[in-house]
Amino acid sequence: MKLRYNYIISFAISIIFSGCHLFESTKVPAKEIKAASSWTDKDQGPSFPECETIEDGQQNYLCFESIISNSILDYITDNPLESTEYISEEVSLVLKIDNEGYFSIIEVIRSSAMDNAIPNLEDQLQSAVSIIPKAEPALKTNVGAFVSTKLVLPIMIIAE
Repeated sequence: MKLRYNYIISFAISIIFSGCHLFESTKVPAKEIKAASSWTDKDQGPSFPECETIEDGQQNYLCFESIISNSILDYITDNPLESTEYISEEVSLVLKIDNEGYFSIIEVIRSSAMDNAIPNLEDQLQSAVSIIPKAEPALKTNVGAFVSTKLVLPIMIIAE
């Protein structure tokens, strides 16, 4: 019985010592994580199916941006903004395209004069962004995962 007990103790100790490597932590340097996360030429930006046949990256991006701009312009044409005074100013929309391809507004960069002239501007722009068609999300190729991206879209607003 004592011999069996010694075998069990010996076996347990050998498992503990042979399994110690499983408890070692591997720390990846922040510089390496940043390098792997940085956008490269191999990564694929968000796109719409209509633009995917365009080989040139710059032309593909212009097609993508054009669909977004036209969608917002169509909404504003159908739902004109009302202003309390004359204003001519550029507004910047900071858009997020999530990892499923849906658009949302992160921020609307505008002056206080724009807020006074068109008080419901942000609500109108939220509605305009909500009708942008779903896009193909950006793809981080080194990990094979869809990722969220950010886009800044300038909009010139002239209201009377």
